[in-house]
Formats: sequence, C-alpha cells, structure tokens
Amino acid sequence: MFGSVGGPWKRSRRGPDFDRQVATYLIRRADAARDRHDWGAAAAFYDEALRLVPERADLHVQRGHMLKEGGNLEAAEEAYEQARILMPNDADLALQFGHLYKLAGRYGDAERAYEQALSFKPGWDAPAMELAAFRLRTDVIMEVPTRAVAERDLGGTLRTAAAELTEPVTIAKLVPALAPDTERSYSATVEEGLSLKQAGRHEPGFWGRRRTFRGVESIRGYSQSAAPIDEVQLLVDGTTVFRGPVRGPYLSAEETSGVAKYVFNIWFDFSAIALGSHAFEVRSIDAYGESQSFHDDIVVAQPFTTAELPDSDALVGMKEVDPIVLEHRIRSAPSMIRSAQRDVLNSPARSILVMRTDQLGDMIASIAAIRRLRALFPDARLVGLVTTANADIAATLALFDEIITIDFPDDPIERRRIMPLEQQEALRRKLEPYRFDIAIDLAQSSVSRELLRLSGARFLYGDQEGSFDWLTASFGIRTRDRLNQLDFVPHSRKALAMVEALGAIAHDSFEVVRRPELARDRLEPFGIGDGDRYAVLHMGARIAFSRWPGFIALAERMLIETDLKIVLMSDDAGVRAALPAELIASSRVQLIDQRLPFDDFDAFVSFAEILVGNDSGPKHLASLRGTKVVTVHSARINWNDWGQEQIGMIVSRRVPCAGCNIFHDTEECGKDFACIRDITPAEVFDAVRAQL
Repeated sequence: MFGSVGGPWKRSRRGPDFDRQVATYLIRRADAARDRHDWGAAAAFYDEALRLVPERADLHVQRGHMLKEGGNLEAAEEAYEQARILMPNDADLALQFGHLYKLAGRYGDAERAYEQALSFKPGWDAPAMELAAFRLRTDVIMEVPTRAVAERDLGGTLRTAAAELTEPVTIAKLVPALAPDTERSYSATVEEGLSLKQAGRHEPGFWGRRRTFRGVESIRGYSQSAAPIDEVQLLVDGTTVFRGPVRGPYLSAEETSGVAKYVFNIWFDFSAIALGSHAFEVRSIDAYGESQSFHDDIVVAQPFTTAELPDSDALVGMKEVDPIVLEHRIRSAPSMIRSAQRDVLNSPARSILVMRTDQLGDMIASIAAIRRLRALFPDARLVGLVTTANADIAATLALFDEIITIDFPDDPIERRRIMPLEQQEALRRKLEPYRFDIAIDLAQSSVSRELLRLSGARFLYGDQEGSFDWLTASFGIRTRDRLNQLDFVPHSRKALAMVEALGAIAHDSFEVVRRPELARDRLEPFGIGDGDRYAVLHMGARIAFSRWPGFIALAERMLIETDLKIVLMSDDAGVRAALPAELIASSRVQLIDQRLPFDDFDAFVSFAEILVGNDSGPKHLASLRGTKVVTVHSARINWNDWGQEQIGMIVSRRVPCAGCNIFHDTEECGKDFACIRDITPAEVFDAVRAQL
C-alpha cells in the first residue's frame, strides 16, 4: 500500500532501531486514524507497522479491531488468530473473539469463546454477562450457517447424500456450500437496538472520510425493542432538529420474545445547518422514556443542484425548514418524465485527463490503452499527467495533445506517494481551466487514485483496487495463478481492458431484434384482429410493491382519449372483479389474467403500438422488439440503470430515499412507497400521448 523503503534512506541505515523508529511513526498514524474512525486507514497503518515489528501482539489485536469495525470480519478473525499465536491464554483476546463471532452470527463459536475467556480469568464480569445473555435468549438466537459452519458440518450433508457421492475423489469436486441445509433452522437473531439503513453517504474530504449530508436527505432505519417506541428524534450538535412518530410494531414470523421493529424515514433539509463538521445522533424513545441511539461525526456539505445531477432521483432540489411542509412539497411535485435514450456522460467528452504518475515501465505498458482511448474519443483533447520518470517517453509517443509533469515521489516513511497541500492547490488550479469531462487513472495500484479528485472532472474513472467508492466508475479484472494467486496477464492488456470498458460505458450498443417468423395472427383468438391498433398495459411485476396502482385509471383515460384497443395483462386473478363496468362492457378492452405461452406473449408485445409497464421484464422485451415503451419506475433502484434501452419514456419520482434497494423487508420503506404510488395516471398518460 505504501510502496517500499528506499530513496534517501540508504540500505545501510536499515536495522532494528530504524525499523522500530518507522514502526512508531506508523503506529501514531494508525492511532490517529482510529481516533477519527477511519477504520480502513488505521488497519492499513497497523499492518504496515507489523511488517516491521511482527512480534507486537497488541498491534495484531488493534488491526483486528479496525477490520471488525470496517465490516471485514474474516480478515479481523485472521488478525486475532495472529495475536493468539503470540498470547494463547489471553482472556481479553478470547473475549474479543466472542464479540467478533457474535457480530458474525456464529453464536456457538461466540459462546465457546466467552467460556474460554472466563476460564482464563475466573469471575470476570464481561464474559459472564455475555454468557448469561446467551442463555436467557436461547429461544430466539438461532445460528445461520456461514461457509465455515457449512464446512464443519459437511458430515451432515454427506449423510443425506447418495452412496455414490461419498467417495473422496468424487466429493472433492463438489461444493457443499451450495447444498441445502438439512440440520439447521434458518432464523434471524432479533436483538434490541437502533439501525440506520440510509443516512447520507461516506465521502472523502478535509475532515477525513465522513458521513456527509447535502441538502435534502433521508434518514431511514428502525429500532428493535421489546417496549413500544413512541418517537424518533434527530439531533445535531446536541440540539433536537426533528422529532416525529415511528411506524410499527412489525413482528417477524420467527419472533417469540416480543421484540418488534419500529420504522422511521425522516426527510430533512440540512441546508439550514452550517457547512462543516458536526455531531450527529438519531434517538428513539420508548413508552418508558428509555432511549436507543446512533452517534456519528458528520459533515454538512454544499448541496448539489439538479443541473449538476439531472438524472439522479435521489436529488431533491428544494429548500424547506419544516419537515412536514417539506414532505408535502416533495410528494406533490411533478414526476420526472425522461427519454429512455440516455448518454452516461450527459454530453460528448471534449477534454480527457490521462494519469500515469509512476514509472517508465508503467507508461510503456499503457501505450495500447492510450491509443484505444484516442480511437474511442477522436474529438477529445487528451492531456497526459505524468511524473518526471516517464515524461520523456510520453513526449515521444505522439498520443497526447499536451503533457503536464508533476513531482509525486514515494515517501520512504509513509511508504506511499505524497504531495504537500500547497502543491495540491497549485496542481488543482493548473488543471481547472481544462474543464475535464473525464479523468482516468491507468494505474492498477491505488497509490495515485486520490489525484483524480484534483482534476475537477465530472467523470472520475480508475481501477477498483483500494475501493474508492467516490469514483464515478471503477474497473476491476484480476487473473490468478492457481498456486500463488498473482496475476498472469500482461499489465498492458489489463490497462487496455480498462479503456475498452470505458468505451462500452460511454457508447450505446443497443440494437432492436425483431422476429420475422412471428405471426400476428396469433392474436386473433384474443380478440385482436389484423388491422387493430392496440396498447398493452402490463400490470405485473415480480416485486409486488413496485407495481404501479394506476393502470385501471390509465386504461379508462386511454379508452376515452385514444382510438386504441386496450389489452390489460395481469397475473392477479382479482383484477377482473376490480374493473369498472365501462371497461368490462367495452369491446375495445381485453383482460388477460393468465400466463401465456411465450410466443403469444411475444406477439402481443411485438405488434403493440405501445406498452406501458412496471420495472419488470416485459418493458425490456418491448424495447428489444422495437415497440414504444412507457415504464413506471419505482426509485428503489435507479431508472437509468434498469430502465429499458433507448426506446420510449421512463416516469419516476425524485425522493430523498431513492436507491433504498428494498426487496424483502417491505415495512422498512416508511413512506408507503411514495416513489411509485405518487405517480399519477395523468402523468403516465402524458408520456403515452407523447409516444403515439
């Protein structure tokens, strides 16, 4: 991560004292990152220190803590195991194993670890209390198998397998993790506490990587409590800025202890709060005055504008102090009606920054990729950002319209490339006038990725190494030698693959595919004659809550204001009983409430004047066949990700909680799926009329 010690530090100066000096510096950096809750950086600094002082068991433990806080439980377990080798009978380490296993849902392992901690330190309250809690809640704590558990219980799987599948040579080729569990009950643990599902996003910045709020945001989550929850509060710097009711209780089918879920989805405008760092708390209050809380240090930043992010339904471009008035304004605002023809870059790329800020060999390995970039964007100005080590070779390639050379050295102490703040500002000012559309870092290593943030480009692109989630897009391809797990494909081909992927993202490759052999006369048994013009209103969707409730009202309006026949399709047997009398009586309306053979369904879609549907497969089939489409799209996922390709219109709504990605736990919406239910039949009809 940090490069290698070299440069001004002569090899003759290396030794135990030097290593301890460097390790002490790295540990200070790790401790500082830990204290500001930058778990990833802290883990990395502890890891680098351990390369120099591997005998420090306490550093292995600290690294494990950081990995656990960052959610990498497997790596945390490995770090704790390294510590256990150095101190096998440590009670506190055994306790930490227990906490880790409990967090991972490995409750049997957790109980055994707590028992071990108690055996190492008899009478210790901490593991004793954990064990007591386990034994009180054995009726609701049921372990969900992890991969390790599945492998440990392989014998149970094999006992149920056919005799021929028990030979060692045969079973070594099989995957027990895919086999159904025959001995365990899959039941989730229900524990009291407050959980956030959405609340800003973690962004890098002056204060480090912090949860960041910009303008109108959703704070969505739930409290799980045995006592009834009365209200939820939002506090900034200790001041209550919102209080309101929760929804619930919701009880899971497996719950027997009385712990229920109480849901909240707060839409709040942070524009009234000063920009900068703040203390943040979400607090729920139960009927007895007891509270559950979530605390974090946050950043309030400048809101984006809808002009900057026109395609994002998560961006609500309005200001309102009163949350009740704010919600009313959001829900009464017009829906978004957009063309399905979309350009990921929003406009042609005219200026591209290409970074290769490393060594001579790296630049040579990127030649094919840069040539391909030139071919993909022939009208763009390519500016190379390079180091002195590869500036001369870059000048001989005739690939760049301009070359900018920077000093970006490896630091021997921090073991990474660094740039002082004043040089960063000078580079930022130098790059700003270019108004780059794309900035691409061709390095696979993550050491130069942060430089992209100085480019000012609207589309930041690089390798996914290092997990920089602020990138607009990232690319990752790894080949693995079966024995040492290292790459075996030349670096030049991986750089070329990165550029090819950018081309695929930026350029549309969609094509209409018709079926010449598909006959229209398939529709005659369903009341659609050879000369009939008709619309298909497809009411179904696999995810029930993403089904728009306005199809019947839309059919009524289309019956009056168009001359089309209306084909209503639904897999709900109750739809027929819900149809108004005028639709049932009309010879222009056909209801199909049965599953059709694919060719019949394909014919309905292929020969329709237009198809109106939910976010579901039929709208994709319609666009493939070249049929005009209007999709009514919920905001649970992005319309520009899963909307149909290139043909027709997409109707959606801007809501702060867009991107919730709710699937199974429908009670967690908290807003009655306003993102789909607030779309009006009049808005969808306007989109239909624009296509006819």
